[in-house]
Amino acid sequence: MGLTNSEASNSKIVTIVKGKFTIRLMDDTDHPNAVEREITMGVNAGKIVKELQYTGIEGTIERCYVDESDYGANLITELIDDEGARFKLQIALDSQFFGQYAKRMPNIDTAKPLFLGLGYDRERGRNFLYARQGEEKVSMAYTKDNPNGLPEPTKKTVKGKEVWDWEEQENFLYEVAMDFSSKLETSDVPF
Repeated sequence: MGLTNSEASNSKIVTIVKGKFTIRLMDDTDHPNAVEREITMGVNAGKIVKELQYTGIEGTIERCYVDESDYGANLITELIDDEGARFKLQIALDSQFFGQYAKRMPNIDTAKPLFLGLGYDRERGRNFLYARQGEEKVSMAYTKDNPNGLPEPTKKTVKGKEVWDWEEQENFLYEVAMDFSSKLETSDVPF
């Protein structure tokens, strides 16, 4: 018997990079579908990494929680697909994708598999997140026409310039995500 302090984890970490769900591969991996990308920021700036990229992810949500690190705060959603594969989807709390996900949380049935997809809005020139359960679209519970208590952004002056302040809305959506997380069963079993 060997000694070890590491824990086995069979879950894949999935992030969103340039509008794609992304799984980073080990440096020495030679996967036929791997895409190379140069890291542009941080201590690893200039390093070339290999990744697998996807436009969708599907599974049953097991739990959600916030993880804070040196690189920022992320909402982690642990999913298991119908073949038993496990994923940890990381969405930065300060990203547009977090807001698009949190606005749908009250309408997500956690007993059913959830499909999250990423698309590109040509008109606005940006990526967006959408959700389905089965063949049904998961609509946002908070919209411009029906805010359901979601605070509107306000304008404030910063260094002589008028800017939009989204802080109240971001805090509201954070609380929505924490409420969603608390309704999921927690497990003591390592993921």
